[in-house]
Amino acid sequence: MSESQSDQKLLKIGELAAMGGISVKAMHVYEEKNIIRPAYVDEATGYRYYRASQLTELESLLGLQDLGFSLNEISEILSGTISKEDVSALFEQKKNALQESLWKIEAQIQGLDSMKDSLESGAEKMREMSDEERAHYLSKLVVLNDQNVRQVLSEVIWL
Repeated sequence: MSESQSDQKLLKIGELAAMGGISVKAMHVYEEKNIIRPAYVDEATGYRYYRASQLTELESLLGLQDLGFSLNEISEILSGTISKEDVSALFEQKKNALQESLWKIEAQIQGLDSMKDSLESGAEKMREMSDEERAHYLSKLVVLNDQNVRQVLSEVIWL
């Protein structure tokens, strides 16, 4: 350890991980991705040590992860090797992707509300169905994904 490194207190990997609320395994992944590198690695023990100031880097990383950025994107952003314009473009792309996800979720919520209304209004019709017809009807309501929501809704509404 150099003299300047011994002058400041270094944190063990577990200490920094605990401060960030993450696992040591996650810290190893961040190191592999060259996002957060140890300030010092003891060659005899293999222990990794970090500066207390690296907690800020870790908090930035976790904040970007919470916003949906991948580790590769985070590595690019935190490396300082891409321009402000490129970072801004990445943020805009992420914002657009989140907005699209929000629209899809809102459409799914509306679909569920519509199905619930159909079920409530069709309760009498369901009582008249055989067990097999009812099972088919309900399975159509439950097995939903983005591709078949519209088809299932139209089938349920017209039953």
